[in-house]
Amino acid sequence: MGIKEASISTTSAITGVFDKVLCETSKLTNRAIDKHVCIGVTGFSGSGKSTFVTSLIHQLKYSNEASLGAFTPARDNKIIETNILPIPGVKLFDYNGGIEALSCDPPKWPDPTSSLSGCIIEIKYKRDSFIKSVIGKEAKLRVEIRDYPGEWLLDIPLLGLDYQSWCVDITETFHEPKRKELMGSLFDDLKSITPFDVLTDTRINDLFESYQSFLIECKASGMTLIQPGHVLLPGESDSFEVFFPLMDMRNYSAKDLKKADKTSIYKVMLERYKAYLKNIVNPFFKDYFSSIDRQVVLVDSLKALSNGRSNFEDMMVAFSRIIDCYSYGENGFLRKLISPKIERMLFLSSKPDRILSGQHEELRHFTDSIIQRTCKQSIRNRIEIETEIACAVRCTKDMSTHLVGSSMDGAIAKIKHPDIPIKIPSEEEWPIFENWEPAELQPSLNTDLKNGARLECIRMDKVLKSLIGDKF
Repeated sequence: MGIKEASISTTSAITGVFDKVLCETSKLTNRAIDKHVCIGVTGFSGSGKSTFVTSLIHQLKYSNEASLGAFTPARDNKIIETNILPIPGVKLFDYNGGIEALSCDPPKWPDPTSSLSGCIIEIKYKRDSFIKSVIGKEAKLRVEIRDYPGEWLLDIPLLGLDYQSWCVDITETFHEPKRKELMGSLFDDLKSITPFDVLTDTRINDLFESYQSFLIECKASGMTLIQPGHVLLPGESDSFEVFFPLMDMRNYSAKDLKKADKTSIYKVMLERYKAYLKNIVNPFFKDYFSSIDRQVVLVDSLKALSNGRSNFEDMMVAFSRIIDCYSYGENGFLRKLISPKIERMLFLSSKPDRILSGQHEELRHFTDSIIQRTCKQSIRNRIEIETEIACAVRCTKDMSTHLVGSSMDGAIAKIKHPDIPIKIPSEEEWPIFENWEPAELQPSLNTDLKNGARLECIRMDKVLKSLIGDKF
């Protein structure tokens, strides 16, 4: 590299660092005066994260055209302008791509979340009349949105487990009838290995490929507790040395395992597991996950209900472990600047347009029962937790006894469903939902969306009120 090229490269690197520092400084300043809020959007795969963020931005960007009665800044025409800005060092959320997909004929859903992305929604708005004469007529609020794959979320609990503990924890699930069936010969293959065995690289890679295939089948079968989550996304396993759990690890003491040779499968897997946490999971948690002020957790309650009791219980375990990973507490002035904690959580039951509107309240109560089971009372006593139902993109119309929408092939579909319970079904009630599956639907045709047309939704005004209504 010549002197000129090196100089350009150095200048570019310095500029990138400067931009990031400037953004962080601005964020801290705005956080101090309560004009910057960081919102995390998460949920397990298929819960509708990309569609939710696309709709959230669109509702704010075109608030004058939207029907947002519960969100008073929009209702009272206080929002002057909304701009989408990048977060330095983070891939820009593809809002334009999402709207383009929804605007197609036939319409398509936005691409699912497959990597870290985000944006800053800068909202310019009119101040309340009683203070505008003192500090000006207009103000800005910066809403930072962070979107990440649900599969990555599954790995956060690993930060609290050493390799042996994880093996004991995850292999207990292998004895569940459904998982054992999906494992096939892999169950006996893992069972036959002792921690002190020495395996070739070829054998390790073959076992990992079998384990990865097993996890993918678990996901396809409606299960949620799947670790490591990164292996579910195409190409992700290329970024770390592969590993898998060893069975019967509770039979060995820490003293015995410490004596294992460094070439043993236990020591090889131990080092790879530690490297995975250090290089993959911890940076995500530290740089992206832990700076969130408010969290939206999308819950596909209808899918959970239709997946059967065993998958439902599996989801409940996964949720409870992930919720325990959050740092909770009110954000005082110094806490906001130094180490923000989650101050508010919104559990959002997505896709309520798959059921009649007369059953929406039942769906909210049902989601409430999920939260009561998975979120400890001690946490609920310390921070504000809300449960809501909302549909980011509505694609059905209510009739008296059924719904009408377009199936994924574009055909008009008549949709019926069983009565939605207000609490988690008892053992005797689960069979009611065995042969029911929420409809997979195509978005409603709306080719003018990219020109600012109203994006039909359900209760997104309530979501905006809950997330940022107190900031205006």
